[in-house]
Amino acid sequence: MMILSCSENKNYVIEGTFENEKYDGEYVFLLPLDGVMPRIIDSVQVKDRSFVFTGKADSAQMKIIRMRHLLRLDIQELLVVVEPGNIWVRLDTVSAAGGTPQNEKLQAWKEVKMQSDETMNLLKRMSQIDVDQETAGRISEQWEKIQADFKKYSLQFIEENRGTAVGRFVSDMTGGSQ
Repeated sequence: MMILSCSENKNYVIEGTFENEKYDGEYVFLLPLDGVMPRIIDSVQVKDRSFVFTGKADSAQMKIIRMRHLLRLDIQELLVVVEPGNIWVRLDTVSAAGGTPQNEKLQAWKEVKMQSDETMNLLKRMSQIDVDQETAGRISEQWEKIQADFKKYSLQFIEENRGTAVGRFVSDMTGGSQ
């Protein structure tokens, strides 16, 4: 009699890249997002513009990938969902991740948020210019529309991702309900 184990693969691989070789020899850190002084910090050294983190992921967890303080001026910190599978990461002035279901969703949400923030910043700068009352009113209407559209998008995102690490994160970030 043979007993077969149906345990699924719970391993993760995070393969990261840089555009520039100037980061070769530097360290990349993977730490918990919970805000508590991390007990466990994983680190790897960059070689040939790349790095790899591997491990077990019994449950999906939000973590942050970052570099030492001075390099954070050039390299955007990156949130990733550590979950089973192959995760790709690109560290740059605007960093990105994907490859697994929750990381693909988080990246899509981040892109919508960045576009919304960019538009809001543009509208803010426009509102600081001396404009007539009608133009000021239109700027204000657009500001409110962008805010409302992003809130609606985020609430729908939270609902579609209820019970997941990425759903909880977006809920916490936006004040939505999970």
